[in-house]
Amino acid sequence: MKEKLKLLQAGLGGHGGGVARHFVRCSEDFELVGLLDLNREALQAAGAEFGIPEERLYTDYRAAVTESGADALLLVVISPAHHEIAKYALQQGLHVLIEKPFTLSLADARELVELAEQQRRNIMINQNYRYVTAVLTLKQALSDASLGMPLFAQAHFFCNHDGKPYQRAMDNYALLEMSVHHVDMIRFLLDTDIVAVNGRTWNDPGSGYQGDPHVQAAYDTEAGVPVFYLSSLLAKGKADPWEGVWRFQFQRGTVHLADMGEGYGVYVTDEERQVRKLADAVNGKDSIHGVLAEFAASIRERREPAISGADNLRTLAALFATADSSREGRRIRLPAMRA
Repeated sequence: MKEKLKLLQAGLGGHGGGVARHFVRCSEDFELVGLLDLNREALQAAGAEFGIPEERLYTDYRAAVTESGADALLLVVISPAHHEIAKYALQQGLHVLIEKPFTLSLADARELVELAEQQRRNIMINQNYRYVTAVLTLKQALSDASLGMPLFAQAHFFCNHDGKPYQRAMDNYALLEMSVHHVDMIRFLLDTDIVAVNGRTWNDPGSGYQGDPHVQAAYDTEAGVPVFYLSSLLAKGKADPWEGVWRFQFQRGTVHLADMGEGYGVYVTDEERQVRKLADAVNGKDSIHGVLAEFAASIRERREPAISGADNLRTLAALFATADSSREGRRIRLPAMRA
């Protein structure tokens, strides 16, 4: 039986606590050896729940990184703190798995990618939708040659999200906190990069958000398939599933991730408008289970992880290009990036 890697988790809020409880605790690859959070009460409660002794409960990230004996850091803190903590962990020789969004600027993300290379450590971004069964089923369906060539795609995501205080104060709120999933899905599903965008983001009077909660964008991809995207985090009424609602138009039919009468899932329609729902693709480790397994495998095999920091720069660049396009009122071309 393989020896487990030692993991330090930073962040025990609503999402972080759930990650520890439902994913890290049952991981076959990681042993939780330390916890870090500024909230002492949450820290003590998590320590009791997960059996972490008092001396390995930390409120100071420097002490946590240097004293916990961890091989790797799982960073589930608020996004404005990602860069500072990840940088220190890499400098101290830890591998880092960081919650999306990677960082709040491209410059900070590039710095971390370069530092990870210098330190010969892995940095991976938790874009867990790449491991969700519905998304993997959709990706598999898109390879159906009988439908002909893909022509275009459209996606939407609507929900009424009660943002946390830091989210209400941050720039590019919807892009970095939610659209990051869907823009990364474009790259993953089509095996392509985004090369240009016409985007618009906007706010509502009195919304309480500094950054825009609405996004509309037309993405040009290297694969030649345009993708049209609309999202709102202030949409009252019926909410969409987190993965969004998608339609891929082919020459001889369509592929959908939606609810077309038999529950949310992947459907294919042919030229005669016959609709069939596909069985789920086999996926042994769904969502963050898959992320943790890949992170561990990349460390053990001394290779670049899937969804590496270098790869995720391309998703992040598309998000910032969308914001630039909205601000400047023009189509923005993305620079070529190395893998």
